Amino acid sequence: MGNYSFHTVLGEIDENKLGFTQPHEHVYIVRTVDQRNCELTCINNLPRSADELLLFRQAGGNTVVDANPLATGRDVLGLQDIARLSGVNIIATTGYHIPKFYPEGHWIFNIPEEELSEMFVREIEEGMFLDGCYVKPEYQTHIKAGLIKSMITKQGLSDPWTVKCITAAGKAALASGASIMVHTEGVDELEMIDLLAGKIGLPTEKILVCHVDRDVTDLEKHRKIAKTGVFMEYDTITLFQFHSNAEEVGMLRFMIEEGFLDRILLSTDPETNRMHCYGGTVGIDYILTHFIPLLKLNGFTENELNRIFRENPRRALAIRK
Repeated sequence: MGNYSFHTVLGEIDENKLGFTQPHEHVYIVRTVDQRNCELTCINNLPRSADELLLFRQAGGNTVVDANPLATGRDVLGLQDIARLSGVNIIATTGYHIPKFYPEGHWIFNIPEEELSEMFVREIEEGMFLDGCYVKPEYQTHIKAGLIKSMITKQGLSDPWTVKCITAAGKAALASGASIMVHTEGVDELEMIDLLAGKIGLPTEKILVCHVDRDVTDLEKHRKIAKTGVFMEYDTITLFQFHSNAEEVGMLRFMIEEGFLDRILLSTDPETNRMHCYGGTVGIDYILTHFIPLLKLNGFTENELNRIFRENPRRALAIRK
């Protein structure tokens, strides 16, 4: 693997074993306060989650990123079992998430930036914690995270907690060599990129900007973000309240024609209503079974598909030692 590594919940793998990769999925979530009020985040049946990934593997998939970070319902031992049962590589994440996943007064709101950053680095280099949803984590495993999750709220960088956490995550990415995925929703992505790349010094190719395709109408915005060198993580495939498949296809063709083929990643970011084995209408395998055939019908070449689903994830998810 040279100077690169890929951390899965079953250990490091060679880049040739990464294969077809979807870099933003949710496989298994337990113990969060959000699950009291939101059935959609109750992805907490281990056999069903394993069956969901088995369908993904049978359709031709090899690797997924489980995008639930530290202290937001991540169960690394459960993810190990699911990886073994399904035969799918699972890359788990450290980092933090949106405030609704934490109870009032949670430790993550008060922990100093430096300590939080060190915790993220430990999860990449030593192993992830089992606990942390309600009290500060104590029980560490040998299972290493392979990516850092972060987010920026609609308040942008005017929110001190957001600045603290995203700075901690960015510094952890720089120190560990891991990439950082950033949940965005109605925010100024360029402001966030300037903080991570301009102020912290993180290479833009280590930044994955999530959910940009919730808006597929402002294509100039997509072009401006991609010009910085970040990865455009288009992960709302199957979220038809945001766009149709035809609109997503049109956006992808525009981005490729603008020269950004090497910046594109695709995923589904599912909840229970969009997972076969939880009674949902579509599955994590939807990209393989439905969306890729649609792309081919619209003239996307095998080379373009190979770049999007195999080569780009290898570059985006590699941990640089």
